[in-house]
Amino acid sequence: MAWIACGRLAGAASAAVLALSLAACQQGLEGRAVSAAGVPVAVETIEGAPAGLQDKVNAEVASQASARRIEIVSGEAQPRYRLKGYLTAYSTGEGETALAIVWDVFDSSRKRAQRVSTTTLAKGQADDPWSKIGESQIAKATAQSMNDVAAFLAGAGGPAGAGARVAGGAALGYTPDE
Repeated sequence: MAWIACGRLAGAASAAVLALSLAACQQGLEGRAVSAAGVPVAVETIEGAPAGLQDKVNAEVASQASARRIEIVSGEAQPRYRLKGYLTAYSTGEGETALAIVWDVFDSSRKRAQRVSTTTLAKGQADDPWSKIGESQIAKATAQSMNDVAAFLAGAGGPAGAGARVAGGAALGYTPDE
């Protein structure tokens, strides 16, 4: 009889460990940096930011990519993937200003493999929405977008080839065949 009670206790403990492990996996995409070690990537363009913010955006992208172990290489180095980034700032209907970042991820044959996007908000509005975008919005948006890129790279192109994707193409408004 005691061995049945031990078996039930072990099963309950296993279920608890599994639940905590799954929670940690979800946290990885939302709160912690995802690693994309071993996947060479070239950043081809980052368009949209005004000249006064472009250097800050470039530096933040480099920092966030490094934190996720995304291997940034030159375009001549034959990267496995290429990134093209697009930024925009705009006023929302709720009295705030949004910063949106979109990354198109292209494979080695230059076919779009994935699109990831993120948006972060700043308080207030102005005639020039970029005037409301500061370093904290740039840092938050680039951190989340690089997490999404790293998650795709780790699943689609990483050494393990796990196959996990950040979000389906259709959910972001395109299909991979486009």
